Amino acid sequence: MKNLIKIPVYIVVLLVLGIVSGHLTFQLLSFSRTVIVPDLRGKEMMDANDILRDKGLHISLEGEDYDAVIPQGNIIRQDIIPGSKVKEDREVGIVLSKGPKVQYVPDIVGQPLDTAEAILEEKGIHIGKMIYVHSENAAKNVVLAQRPETNESGSDVFTVVVSLGAYEDDKANTGNGR
Repeated sequence: MKNLIKIPVYIVVLLVLGIVSGHLTFQLLSFSRTVIVPDLRGKEMMDANDILRDKGLHISLEGEDYDAVIPQGNIIRQDIIPGSKVKEDREVGIVLSKGPKVQYVPDIVGQPLDTAEAILEEKGIHIGKMIYVHSENAAKNVVLAQRPETNESGSDVFTVVVSLGAYEDDKANTGNGR
């Protein structure tokens, strides 16, 4: 009879010891401090490194990418969302800006559209949007305006305004006289 009482007592003691040791192990393993990840976007790498080091975190360069807005050498994105809570000694991966893909855009205003497209293609730029308007001062298919403008820092996507020619030219081509 005493053996029957001893077995449940041993089981309860082992269960309590297991719970206590599990709790202590968890406390020891999670002893490191939790910190909030700062927003590093737009900052220079050295400044970001100092900010992370002050919080007990580390910086890890994951790569570089083109960005038309963020200056070259500054951080475009980070792999841990700003405001997230993480344990100390964690690495925060960053991607640095190479600056705009196209440093300066060529002047294509006044060029025939096919010539303008060839000039842009040489620079790795493609026309993203074409706006056609009638013009009394320019022949059909001549570039009237561009965005970004000449020698302006820009992206690899271009917008151009192209002439449809004078209204009379359009009337003659359509034959409806309006």
